[in-house]
Amino acid sequence: MDWIWLSRSGVLLGAYLIGGIPTAYLATRFLRGDDIRQLGDRNSGAANVFRNVGPKAGLAVGVIDIVKGAVAVILAIVVLDSARAEMVAGVLVVVGHNWPILLRLRGGRGAAPAVGVLLATVPMLAIPLGLASLVVLYFTKKATASLGFFLILLPFLAWWPMPYPYSLIGYVLFIPLLVGASHFISLKRVNLPAAELNRL
Repeated sequence: MDWIWLSRSGVLLGAYLIGGIPTAYLATRFLRGDDIRQLGDRNSGAANVFRNVGPKAGLAVGVIDIVKGAVAVILAIVVLDSARAEMVAGVLVVVGHNWPILLRLRGGRGAAPAVGVLLATVPMLAIPLGLASLVVLYFTKKATASLGFFLILLPFLAWWPMPYPYSLIGYVLFIPLLVGASHFISLKRVNLPAAELNRL
């Protein structure tokens, strides 16, 4: 019983810490010597790197952050084999990304790790939609538009036509809502000029 409790605690703590790896901050420091939290919309996420460091850097950070989300969920599946633990790990990896200890709780908005969480949770639905989101990114050149397309459309598709249970549909809806709430809080906290808001 103690071993099970320790395994569960370790996996869930690991999910938070995986989410808290500050990819955008580290990439910007390495490539430009700047703090990403002082650039653009002052958000430590892939979209801000994409706009202010470069598309290649932003895409690389985004891919790594997506992998972070997927790894946390897969770890919970493999070690704990529990649907509930899988869902909690998915929430915690997004929370860790948004409020990481290493950056004094000033992280990203959670969109990229949320994509990874959903890819690992409902792959049959999320993978084709993820590919369609890349097409949106190609034509719009806006990471926010591509991520929004994925996160907004996925819950509707999970509800219909896919035969998912209501608990899973609720979870697939909750993850994008968590990202949306984080996005709202972030923009309210930082008073951006209109020109910067138009770039989002």
